[in-house]
Amino acid sequence: METPTLFEEETPIENAISDLSRLKVQTRIREMNDERINRQSFRETSARRHAAIARLRRRRHEADEVDHEYWLRRRNNIRLVQ
Repeated sequence: METPTLFEEETPIENAISDLSRLKVQTRIREMNDERINRQSFRETSARRHAAIARLRRRRHEADEVDHEYWLRRRNNIRLVQ
């Protein structure tokens, strides 16, 4: 098969097939997610949302603690050097 150039208007058939299969997979994933979302009730949806928010806050808090410990060690090291 010849290598395509920038000036060719038609894309090679291999690219068209891979694009089509990727589109089919993406469509199926979207359908599965839509089915799952439609199955769950509002209460389950809000519970998942609250749990995700709590996880984010916990991670942020842990990151703040690590950052605080870093600056304490840095300050103590500077004092030792002085």
